[in-house]
Order: sequence, then C-alpha cells, then structure tokens
Amino acid sequence: MSGAMSGAQYAVEAAGIEKRYGGVVALRGVDVRIREGAIYGLIGPNGAGKSTMFDILCGITKPDTGTVRVLDMDVAGLPAHQVARRGVGRTFQRTAMFGESTVYENLLFASYGSMRHSVAARLLRLPVWRQDMAAFAAKADEVLVTCGLDGLRDQPASSLAYGTQRRLAVAIMLMNEPRVIFLDEPVAGMNENETASFIELMRTVAKGRTIVIVEHDMAAIGALCDEVLVMVDGRPIVNDTPARALKHPEVIAAYLGADDDEPA
Repeated sequence: MSGAMSGAQYAVEAAGIEKRYGGVVALRGVDVRIREGAIYGLIGPNGAGKSTMFDILCGITKPDTGTVRVLDMDVAGLPAHQVARRGVGRTFQRTAMFGESTVYENLLFASYGSMRHSVAARLLRLPVWRQDMAAFAAKADEVLVTCGLDGLRDQPASSLAYGTQRRLAVAIMLMNEPRVIFLDEPVAGMNENETASFIELMRTVAKGRTIVIVEHDMAAIGALCDEVLVMVDGRPIVNDTPARALKHPEVIAAYLGADDDEPA
C-alpha cells in the first residue's frame, strides 16, 4: 500500500485481518490505521471484501485472525452494546427506527441506555428523572437543529422522505455522542439533492469525530473522504487520498475489469 499518513494518533487500528467463509477467502491480511478526526472510506468493486472489513472494524463480525482496536478497545472481544456505550456509533443501509413513533420519541428511545433513573423514578417523577429528562431535552434540541429536523420533531418517522429518514438515523446515533462513526452506504438510494444535503451534514458532524464510510458513490467519497483504502479480492491495493487512489493502475484495472458491476 502507499501514501498513508503518519505521525498521528489513531482512532481505529487493525492488523493482519483475515476472514474465511467456508472455502472462500473474504479478507487476506488487511491492515488499517485511521487517524483521529479523519473521514476515511473503504471502497472497491463488488466482492472486494470491503463490507466484511467494515463489519469487522465496528465489531459486528469477528475476524479469523488479526486484531482490531477502536478507541483503544478490542472490539472483537466486546458485545456490540458495550462498544456503542464507549463512543462508537453506526448507521445501517436499512434505516433502523420506530416508524410509528415521532422523530422526538425516536431520540428519546435512543437515550434511555445512558439515563440514570429507574422505572420507579420515572413513574414517581423523582428528581433524578427530571434531571435526566432536562438533559435529554437540551441534547435533543441541539441534535435536531444539527440534523435539520427541528421542524419535524412531532412527525412519525415512517412519514419522512427517505433522505430525511437517513438524517434521523444520524440524529439517533448522535444522542449517544459517539467519537467514532461508521456509516454503511449512507447515500445509497438518495437523489442528487439529498446526497448533497447529507454530505453537508456529515461535514458538520465530523468536527471532533472520526468517520469511517463504506460507499459505492465515488462522488460522495471524493467530496467527503480525506483518505481511502481500495480493496480488490479481499486484499488492500492502495491507501491514499481519493484522487490519487483512483488513479492507481491496479485500481483502474480492477474497476474496468468489473464488467458492468457498480463498486458496492
């Protein structure tokens, strides 16, 4: 690989990652180092192994060999909810939310895990409950404004346009103040205006955070990412800026040799 930045603190580090599914080798000795505050993309043709690598980095899938650390945590050795509570957020291709609940209620549900009060304190409206709810309301108002949802707080989530639902998914994640965010195909299915709006949101959200993206939209990758890892056949080809990486001879050959498949 070439061109990786050095001399920085790393929010995400993976070394010697290998993964097999039966006789199929999905990943072959992949190393990743993502500096704090970077917006980092995983790209490659269909079947390149980038989605598997992405799931390993955020702790959803365990590697057969190799180590993964996110915010100095061994994510392969921790349950997903503990990883989330320690500052790691993720969005999925299918937006996860309660469709019949309002935007504001979805933010409330996302916050219960970090609240101190018990069910009894909630029923009796004890001071600890009131303190928790005041802190939640302040945070929710801030997140709604950041995500451009402040005028939709009482709308059922299922009534929102697709691009707006993706913003809500980000808002839900932000309620737990993640330091590292993993975005799975964040602009897939969006129209041009929705994509542009979402990119602007990500630039705002990225301040003080590290973002890792797996995405097939090369325009979005180019607009957002400081650095990308291009993968082909389960192995890393180049780690560099998007502009330089996409000019690498092996990368050009991999995409041109992918027939009519879109990179996914």
